Amino acid sequence: MLKRLFAYSVLSTMVALGISANANAEQIVTSGDIAPTAAAAPYWTKTRMLNAKAFPLIKLSGTPSPIGTLPDQGAGQTPSFNRGGAKGQSFLASGNETIAAAISGAVQPTGYAYPPPHTTFYVLTSLYTSYPYSTVGRVFFSQGPFNYSCSGAAVGNRAVFTAGHCVSNGAGSWNRNWTFVPAYQNGSAPYGTWSAFTLGSFSSWHTLGSFCRDVGYAAVSDINGVTLANTVGWLGFAWNYSVVQHWNMFGYPAEAPYNGMWLTETQASYSRSDNPGCSPYTVGIGTTQTGGCSGGPRILSFVPGTTSGGANNYINGVNSYIYTVQPNELFSPYFDTSVKNLKDQAVLK
Repeated sequence: MLKRLFAYSVLSTMVALGISANANAEQIVTSGDIAPTAAAAPYWTKTRMLNAKAFPLIKLSGTPSPIGTLPDQGAGQTPSFNRGGAKGQSFLASGNETIAAAISGAVQPTGYAYPPPHTTFYVLTSLYTSYPYSTVGRVFFSQGPFNYSCSGAAVGNRAVFTAGHCVSNGAGSWNRNWTFVPAYQNGSAPYGTWSAFTLGSFSSWHTLGSFCRDVGYAAVSDINGVTLANTVGWLGFAWNYSVVQHWNMFGYPAEAPYNGMWLTETQASYSRSDNPGCSPYTVGIGTTQTGGCSGGPRILSFVPGTTSGGANNYINGVNSYIYTVQPNELFSPYFDTSVKNLKDQAVLK
């Protein structure tokens, strides 16, 4: 009941401020350039990284929507994707090729009772620097007096895609000292630390904390004149797909029983859609990953080890929130055209 009252308050405030709740009319807001642009990298010593707190997953009261009560978000939409690329390939900002096609795969169940099935495990350390694992990393930032960690992934050029609550507090304040460490492993940073010069999200998250738009990005400064995408590769991007899918989800969970030192993978299928009082409805899967995995990518058509790039590995969600009474079901905002527009803005930075 509390979450419904909160969501009603959010939507009422949006109307009062003249912000549209229409999924196709989302306003994107940015922090502007953060000065000095390179401040985050020297701030994040190894000791600070090791001592950073896991940023908690958003926890809602009540229970999620019953299975099968909400429409498939992809119904009536044209599913499309942008191609990704392996590390060492050159990302061109003008090369956002959009292909209308369905990602093939076995027919998936239309929902699961709690707890939904999944397989969650640590990624072999020998894979961290191979594509597409190399695109995933740990995020560090400051909010208030504390240092925190989340997760994120490279999506092209200088852009890192993550959860909105990993870039903004959802009440109008941007996080500080923001940096991305791809392939983070037990305190090491094989590709260096990448400092954000701009953060972005939807106004409905940044100002009003709408769970359905808990998506954000950071644009990070080059290292030695080379962009993030050209260093680690970048994930493709899929939007307007049916929610009935199977994903490989990644993150750096840092709350017990995890400690944030190791990349963790979950293989899971769609469990249910949820209506947290906003739209488009969010998408659930089963996992045991905990706080710190926020912002980690859900990847469609996951094919590890590919070197050609482009044919697979599409980000199609980010870790966002759980219910206190059902902590092993994790929800993501639905990736529609508005989220694709946010990604496009990010990669043009």
